[in-house]
Amino acid sequence: MKPIQKAVIPIAGYGTRLFPATKAVPKALFPIIAQDGIAKPVIQLIIEEALSAGVEEVCIVAQPQQVDPITDYFSGPVADAILEKAELAAQANRLAEIGQRLHFAIQERPEGFGHAIYCAKDFAAGEPVMILLGDHLYISESETSCAKQLVDVYSQVRQSVTSLDLCHESELSLNGIVHGSPCVESARLYTLQQISEKPTVEFAQEHLRVEGVPAQQYLCNFGIDLLTPLLFDILDYNYRHRIVTHGEIQLRDAMSEMIKQEGMSGYRVAGRRYDTGNPRELLRTVNAFGLQGPYRDVLV
Repeated sequence: MKPIQKAVIPIAGYGTRLFPATKAVPKALFPIIAQDGIAKPVIQLIIEEALSAGVEEVCIVAQPQQVDPITDYFSGPVADAILEKAELAAQANRLAEIGQRLHFAIQERPEGFGHAIYCAKDFAAGEPVMILLGDHLYISESETSCAKQLVDVYSQVRQSVTSLDLCHESELSLNGIVHGSPCVESARLYTLQQISEKPTVEFAQEHLRVEGVPAQQYLCNFGIDLLTPLLFDILDYNYRHRIVTHGEIQLRDAMSEMIKQEGMSGYRVAGRRYDTGNPRELLRTVNAFGLQGPYRDVLV
């Protein structure tokens, strides 16, 4: 198994739930006060999550108008007054370092999460990839980042791995839900048999209950996937044959086929995920990160 050295982050979208702020700035550049007390945009925190796990190159799947603002943020000039201060110069150097690792793939029109990943096929170039949602952030409950936890499992099981979380029955319509069998090696590890994108309660109760998971709770996708090159073969087939769910090319449909063809593991990450894609969840995310940082007294 090749190590995971490439990450794909889809951000193409109109940011309608955060309008009109997204008219001024792409939602990927919305600022969060990180755990180190430094103000960073969402996309930087997602990229740093990937880099913490050993990723070397990152492809952002974007709309054409999103490329320049993000490129300028990471690679644009910095005022001399900033560079004169050592602590700020260090941050500027960090941005430049990330900028050297960045690639872009263009999604001209939204045709689903799976289609967004398919747009990065040339970047993947036959290698396994880490996929991270473009509006989700993570706080680990251990000294190992959430993405690194998953990479460690990938190196052990030597097959594709998707991160898992628990969700309540009332949240089924918001998540991809998995069915699998617990592994004796780890209480957090599962051998997967099925993935269903936003299933009904009736379907989940009949087909997606997992041994050891409390009543009215299910294993759902956490937002980070480590997938072998087979993914792009299946996405290519689904795209050309218009295999869609809810009218879109779905990543979870492709992952379901991967389970059938080569198997897949699921790992319940020791950490919490946070959404930044709507006002309520963005506020929750800002507070969660604030409580982890040096300014927690402001929120307490």
